[in-house]
Amino acid sequence: MQWQEQSVILSARPFGENCRLVTVFNRTMGKTSGLVKGTKSVIQKGDISDVTWKGRNADQLGTFKIENIFSPFSFVFENPLEILAIDSVCALCSNGLPDRAPHEKLYDSVKRFMLELVNDDWLSNYVFFEKMFLSEVGVGLSLSQCAVTGKKEGLFYVSPRTGKAVIKEVGEKYKDRLFVLPKFLLGDVMRSSNLDGEVYPSNEDILTALRITQHFLKIYFCGISNKELPLSREYLVQRLLTGDKNEAQYCN
Repeated sequence: MQWQEQSVILSARPFGENCRLVTVFNRTMGKTSGLVKGTKSVIQKGDISDVTWKGRNADQLGTFKIENIFSPFSFVFENPLEILAIDSVCALCSNGLPDRAPHEKLYDSVKRFMLELVNDDWLSNYVFFEKMFLSEVGVGLSLSQCAVTGKKEGLFYVSPRTGKAVIKEVGEKYKDRLFVLPKFLLGDVMRSSNLDGEVYPSNEDILTALRITQHFLKIYFCGISNKELPLSREYLVQRLLTGDKNEAQYCN
């Protein structure tokens, strides 16, 4: 058997004396692992590559031939926050997705994040990746309308129990137990430009959104063999909370 498809590299580690065990993610095959023979080529997390897989049958580990197309690391290697973000995206997919299960929308989100990491609003793009990840694994946020009144305008809070949004009037008396909903999180897709005059989310909005997604990510990962969130994801939030001398403003 053989297939060839553009993929994102999720991980690569030594395997035996002269091989690496590589995990990739693509639209058709989902998360798939294989062996790369030889150690001369550079394979990094986040790379977008043409990947050819060969094996005797679909259940076999198989071997990869990998040809790099784009490496986001080469553009952000001096920026620790972006490096943590690459690692976090790859670790969440590698640790949180089942093998060989297609997640087309999530793959598109991951690929676009890697391609647009050099843009000013890369961190809001990261939040939208986590939102998409939650949706794909069945722990999605329901932010289209108020869970009580059905209203689509004026959404203000999110329930930590259900992930559903409510308007301010409904949630006010329970506000100590609810998340405040950052308005930018109501968007459905990542944005790399500000052509419509939208204001990029503030640092506080980003951190609030990450607290919401973190809550539901922990619920999901705890549910699959009591797994913890990847350390890179924890470190990313810690760096944002404490501030970073190289990244005084996360979204310009």
